[in-house]
Amino acid sequence: MKVNFAASTGVGTESYVINDEIKNSVDRIWDTFWSGGMSNPLEITEQIAHLLFIKRLDELHTREQERANRQGKPMEHSIFPEGCDDLRWSRFREADPAEMFEIVSKRVFPFLQTLRADLLAYARHARDARFTIPNPVALSRVVYLLDGIQLEDRELSSALYEYMLNKVTAAGNNGQFHTPRHIIQLMVEMTTPGPNDQICDPACGTAGFLVAAANYIRNRHADVMSDPAQRTHFNEDTFHGFDFDSTMLRIGSMNMMLNGVTNPGIRYSDSLADDYSNNPRQYSLILTNPPFAGSVDYETVSKDLQRIVKTKKSELLFLALSLRLLEPGGRAAVIVPEGVLFGSSKAHKELRRTLVENQKLDGVVKLPGAAFRPYSGVSTTILLFTKTNNGGTDNVWFYEITADGWSPNDKRDPLLPAEKLGPVTRVKLSKDDHSKNNLPDVLARWFNREGSERNRKRTDQSFIVKKQDIIDQDYDLTLQRYQRSPEQEQLRQGEGHRLGDLAEVFSGWVEAFDLDSADNQTGVPKEARVLQPSLLLSKLPPVETLPIRKATGEPKRRLRAGDIVGRDLAELRHWTVLPQSYDGLQAGRGIVVIRPKQKVLPAEYLAAFLSSQQAERQIPRYSVIPRIQMAGLAELRIPPCDGSISLISSAISKIDNAVEEIRLMQAAVRESQARVFEKCSSAERRRRLEKAAELGALTAHNLRKQRHPYQVFQDTYPYAIARAVRQMRHSTTVRESHESAIQCAESLILSLGIASLSVCAERGWHDLAEVAEWSRSVERGGVSLGHWVGVIRAVGNFARERRDDPAGLAEATAGQKGGNGLISDLSALVTMRNKIRHGGGPRTQAEIEKSLKDLEHLLLHALTGSAFLARTRWVYTTKLRWSSGDNLFKISGLAVMGDHPDFESIEFEAPRPLDDQRLYMISQAGEKFELAPFCVLDDCPSCLAPELYYPNRLAGSSALLKSLDRGHELESSPVFVALQTWMLHHRS
Repeated sequence: MKVNFAASTGVGTESYVINDEIKNSVDRIWDTFWSGGMSNPLEITEQIAHLLFIKRLDELHTREQERANRQGKPMEHSIFPEGCDDLRWSRFREADPAEMFEIVSKRVFPFLQTLRADLLAYARHARDARFTIPNPVALSRVVYLLDGIQLEDRELSSALYEYMLNKVTAAGNNGQFHTPRHIIQLMVEMTTPGPNDQICDPACGTAGFLVAAANYIRNRHADVMSDPAQRTHFNEDTFHGFDFDSTMLRIGSMNMMLNGVTNPGIRYSDSLADDYSNNPRQYSLILTNPPFAGSVDYETVSKDLQRIVKTKKSELLFLALSLRLLEPGGRAAVIVPEGVLFGSSKAHKELRRTLVENQKLDGVVKLPGAAFRPYSGVSTTILLFTKTNNGGTDNVWFYEITADGWSPNDKRDPLLPAEKLGPVTRVKLSKDDHSKNNLPDVLARWFNREGSERNRKRTDQSFIVKKQDIIDQDYDLTLQRYQRSPEQEQLRQGEGHRLGDLAEVFSGWVEAFDLDSADNQTGVPKEARVLQPSLLLSKLPPVETLPIRKATGEPKRRLRAGDIVGRDLAELRHWTVLPQSYDGLQAGRGIVVIRPKQKVLPAEYLAAFLSSQQAERQIPRYSVIPRIQMAGLAELRIPPCDGSISLISSAISKIDNAVEEIRLMQAAVRESQARVFEKCSSAERRRRLEKAAELGALTAHNLRKQRHPYQVFQDTYPYAIARAVRQMRHSTTVRESHESAIQCAESLILSLGIASLSVCAERGWHDLAEVAEWSRSVERGGVSLGHWVGVIRAVGNFARERRDDPAGLAEATAGQKGGNGLISDLSALVTMRNKIRHGGGPRTQAEIEKSLKDLEHLLLHALTGSAFLARTRWVYTTKLRWSSGDNLFKISGLAVMGDHPDFESIEFEAPRPLDDQRLYMISQAGEKFELAPFCVLDDCPSCLAPELYYPNRLAGSSALLKSLDRGHELESSPVFVALQTWMLHHRS
């Protein structure tokens, strides 16, 4: 059997597109293993690697044998000893299946363990090779299928192997081993490996970076393979990789061998534990995507690394390791999670300071949020730096990649033809093509960063930031810290006042644990009272109701009358000018204080501007959570306003009075409605009814124009839905609004599904087929939105049949005339979402606008139909106390409602105890439904903010969780155990 490839040549690179014939051949090999009972894709790939190595040994022995025959001399490098010819591939492939199985399992694999370690890199990792192919028939079929692969054809064999590796990454939890090929190629192209480099990946996995670097050198330096000395260096001393997984070492070594590198330095090493002080070897280029979001014990970390950075965070340790392994003058491209760029720990800051002050930080390239989907939704960035040990950072080049050529969803379909994908394309991209693939532009601008890039504005996709600006921002490296919106740039170039020139900006200081929560604290001086973020509402609470600080010492600061205060999180910041009664109080952590120091503009004007959408778009925030960056707030530009202080204050006062008047109008409507049913004659009641209707219609007509239809959902629905609504409301482009609307629909369906499953578990309803199908989907590897809608429909129907309406779910899911209703809306949303996510969505601006209109129509119906959610409370319990006087349990917790993660504290009573640190849904009637294990609240390992997670699939002994509205991932063994227990009980 001979297989062929369709070849396509790129600019400066070569890529080989696997045709259907080779795909079918690989798929048949895969099916053979599966039918034989082998289901672990890593084990399958490892066995294929062993067999390919055995085949390669036979080819090398044959080539040496032919050379000796031509020269009439004995063989210098005989691989197979005399009497062992039957161990060669070309011999045992002719045997019948039973004999072949006996030879390979009993003699060939033990022979691999005796090979010289210097023969090929793979030989070093074959010493513990195990033969696990289950039966003679499977072995015979695999040998037959592999026999047609010509290993001398580097492009063919390497592309075939890559196709196998893609099958590994696509299966289960093995995406951890995969960095997308186009991202690898981008990093290689940016670092320009050369034939004299010594290249290292300290977390090499399948050796994708080393393979790409080898191909780059071979394509750009043709003489590397013709010069004997360079060829030896290329094969034996250029490429180095470490891993502590023997399977990965074998797979990576085979990947290198099939790509024409015979003896790379791929070896076993626990990169974070090994002491490199005794290893003088250093490298000129580091290319790596190390594992992150992990924590290691101090005791296991190399003392050599601890001298660079004292931390348990694996992402920081690998960054320090890259610095340690580089030789002076060496360069690196390292992928890091975004938390590395802004983390506030001492280790985070010190490592960033080291890169900027002691080394040369060259570039920061923000990758798209979907770059690693479907395996991970973590936001990532490429850091590019040069080791100097004496500084050198003058300017740092930033680039935000918004599109990498592939769809921003789990399917990751190509958005352009093959010749327009990747960082090096065969044809020049148009402006529209660039909107789908930024990678060629990244390369072009990277190599021009010392030229015209210096003239780019902070509103552009790429720009230069001076070292001093980074120092002023406490070495924060998030792109959003320095990127400016058009509004910011416009004000910056205009006559706007800098907020830091008009006022002092600082944050609150009293921690939540320093507050006394005891009741009836009267007679306490107001100087002990604390204004907390959760109490900062549209109207300030009375001073005597504020909590009290336990500490009695004098704080460094106190609030003053005239200070402007707001929250540092979410858009509803409630910027307020403090009255005289608040003079002398203290501010809790999470409060932003702006203290005017110049009477250029009145405090009321500043507060009004800070409350506006124009200011909100300017306010600097971290990229993953909507928290204000305090250091950047002083740079906010305040639009100038002509007029005296008194005139401006008067105008602001009139606006505030108008807002209060509107509130009074609303109160008048409610009072007029209440008077309709007071005791009176029938005729009088008719007049009152008409008067109330006219007043209500007039008021509604005026207010309808001002109120956003989604505000109520943002204020009152469970956290994941509320935050998705906020994102949709504040999107700045039609495309962003379209994507946010889809995410909002997903969050709504998931939240309703979680509520339905919790009701099902609480009621003990074990006979619902849709719930059983949901369980099977979790076990099989993924739950679709259609499964979630099926659960919602089934639980609602069953509740109505039993005349039971837990939390209002039955009424909400009841059908309406014409087949309309919530379930119909949700099903339509799933259909639209699937079409869009699977590549059938709108492409032109007009199509996107029409699709958004349809989406919003359905979404508004579905959100309105889910109003029962606003009447529930999603609560995260924190403390349980027994009240003997009331014979009730008093429970403290956090209300996981609204669009901000600094959840408000609540207390309630219950006749039975609730577990601590668990999520519950509490109905209006007081019924409590435990949401775990269908939903848990946990801190995101990448963005450090609390998020709601649901189980998507089971993998090994862990449950793979996804956040409801961001796609971030988390593994949890406790959820795995809880789900298995629930599923077992459900089936029984």
